[in-house]
Amino acid sequence: MAAIFVTPDWFFAYSIGLEIFFAIITLIVGIYAFRVYRLTEERSSRLFGTAFFFIAISYIVQATLNFVVLERLEDAISSMINLKQVYLLNLLGSYAHALLFLVGIWILTYLTLKVKNSRVFTLMLCVLLLTIFFSANKIFMFYVLSSILLLFTVIYYFMNYLNNKKLNTLLVLIAMIFLLFGALHFMFAVEHEIYYVLGHILEFIAYLLMLINLLIILKHGKKTR
Repeated sequence: MAAIFVTPDWFFAYSIGLEIFFAIITLIVGIYAFRVYRLTEERSSRLFGTAFFFIAISYIVQATLNFVVLERLEDAISSMINLKQVYLLNLLGSYAHALLFLVGIWILTYLTLKVKNSRVFTLMLCVLLLTIFFSANKIFMFYVLSSILLLFTVIYYFMNYLNNKKLNTLLVLIAMIFLLFGALHFMFAVEHEIYYVLGHILEFIAYLLMLINLLIILKHGKKTR
């Protein structure tokens, strides 16, 4: 059975708050991308929005189940029963988040590949999910695959920035770099709780940059009207 993160007791409640923040930001980004798609009918905007909707749902599910775990944990410890139930809820939250998040990251990576083939998309997604399913340590493998996909995405946005040196392009690039570093830190979170905290902090910076980028775009859009 896959190992679960070594989460510091003092940080668990904060992690739920951060997950809610991540869900809100990614949901806003997804909604805005679909607004752009309705205006332009660009395939890239539709895929971008879909990717962030999956990521948002992954954080909503994780935050919800972690909140349930937090509520039941005290009762379980005091009565020394239902600890197995709490563990299973924690495991379910980790797995659900991993699968939904990976789908979102894969859609982002697929978008950067500039490939228009549904069979290629489905085949690669099945390979990714089956790799996790048959892995002895599913959560660790999830972050390995996420890191690889995010690396390709970072390379794409880096090349895009070199060709188009704009502030919003730079912010997206830096945000993706922080997400990559966050995934790398989570790979070590199974055995070292400090990496779990650092991973959340890096994610927080990444999504904060995305929010700033979105606000800049919206502000620019109002000025051009």
